[in-house]
Amino acid sequence: MNNKAKIIKIAELSVKIVILLFGILILYKKLIINQNVTDIIADIEDSFKNKSQFALMLLAIFFVPLNLYLEAIKWKLQIKPIENISNWKSFLSIFTGMTAGMFFPNRMGNFLGRIFMLEKGDRIKAAMVTIVGGMAQMIATVCIGLLALILYVKKNYVLIGILSVLIIITLLLLYFNIHLLNYFQFLIPKKFKEKTEEYFKVFSLYDKKELLKILLLSFVRYFLYTFQFVLLIWAFGIPLTYLKAMIPISLTYLAMMIVPFITITEIAVRGSVSVVIFENWLMMNGINSSYGMMVFTASSLLWIFNIAIPAIIGLFLTYRLKFFRNKDES
Repeated sequence: MNNKAKIIKIAELSVKIVILLFGILILYKKLIINQNVTDIIADIEDSFKNKSQFALMLLAIFFVPLNLYLEAIKWKLQIKPIENISNWKSFLSIFTGMTAGMFFPNRMGNFLGRIFMLEKGDRIKAAMVTIVGGMAQMIATVCIGLLALILYVKKNYVLIGILSVLIIITLLLLYFNIHLLNYFQFLIPKKFKEKTEEYFKVFSLYDKKELLKILLLSFVRYFLYTFQFVLLIWAFGIPLTYLKAMIPISLTYLAMMIVPFITITEIAVRGSVSVVIFENWLMMNGINSSYGMMVFTASSLLWIFNIAIPAIIGLFLTYRLKFFRNKDES
């Protein structure tokens, strides 16, 4: 091994160690030092003395690997034009993505943990194709969220309905014609155009059938994730039917998509938003708004199950990341 290879090896190992230590620090601050942990534990102890309630929480946990697997299938479809990866590698990429997402607002860094798992695929192209999956998931969130908004406000619903339909149609047209992003190259300075032209071509690599598969998987993931939230709401004894629970849940996710946050504050932001929306919804339905704090606990548990635990697992998979390649590998 020559000196250059040794330097690259040491640099790569150093980056992995920094990610591991920084990730542990963030999760420690989030899960251990968080001021609401005591309240969450107390709520769990009070609510899960009943066996049926405890069974509902276990069922919510049962759906976590399925949710992650669906995301892995979705990622495999997205990345296929760049590199054909196995189901297992795609699955592991989701965990490393969760870990990387902790370091960026709104978990936008997820793609970094995924693209550095690739063996030979162009990483810039791989980063750009994440736009496809992100847009598909956004459409699912917006579609259901806007429907929930109409049912939630119960006034001006005709105007909101018309605006919602226009927004959804616009998003769908953009999504199924995502190759049109090629034409946005005019925004790029001339001296960079030659280099970026090849990267923009990735949006022409998907046909409408593939885009539809990715979109359908996004909707399935959305309903699975929200169903986990419903299960936890039922586990805490909040008296809402599935449909009546889905309205504030969907509105919460729509709001979370708009509100910027960083991972270290996510549990607080998500919990606060859900509590405000739920408390108002509970009062509108003649239910005691004191259940609001139970909603906060349910939301926090959902975050721990689906984000925090996979991120912790991802920390121990950072050794698989490849930050540097030999020329013949790229």
